[in-house]
Amino acid sequence: MERKISTGKYILAFFLTLLVFSGGIIIGIFFETIRLNHSQELNLEEKANLKSLQLQQEYIGSGIAECRVLNQILEKNIAELDEKVNTILDYEKRSVLNDREFKLQLRDYFLTEIQFLILSQEIDKNCSRDHLKVLFFYDEDKQDTQGRILDYLKSLFGPRVLIFSFDSGFIEEPMIKLLLTSYHIT
Repeated sequence: MERKISTGKYILAFFLTLLVFSGGIIIGIFFETIRLNHSQELNLEEKANLKSLQLQQEYIGSGIAECRVLNQILEKNIAELDEKVNTILDYEKRSVLNDREFKLQLRDYFLTEIQFLILSQEIDKNCSRDHLKVLFFYDEDKQDTQGRILDYLKSLFGPRVLIFSFDSGFIEEPMIKLLLTSYHIT
């Protein structure tokens, strides 16, 4: 007795497998697109905050506004920027298809942070107030004790300490390399 091969069952199994596999890919793309859109919103919000702060700084330069208010806004914006980078970095680690777009988002974030650094230096000049500015260049070290120490110092000294953190291995942004060279960091 010969065994009969049922090609219909194999074709059905193939299409069901194809359907499940395709569904998984489509769902993955959907969630990645949502994460990318969210990180774009975060960057747009930070750009708006930066522009607002620059206008306020110009307003203070005219001698009308109070430096205390500008310092409070700067500190608040930098704290929000620090929280948002963690979201972007988390998205980037989980991205599969949009790696280039997440790297562009991260690059834009670092440029915004550099603009905040320059603006804080201008505010210190015009308002006769010196914040302690810490430029922290990190890498992908799982035992990040320096980052934890900086978090502790920030909790101790609050708004008097401004921490600007940059990924020293992020080669997509030449400005980070320039900062590393300017501060003699190897």
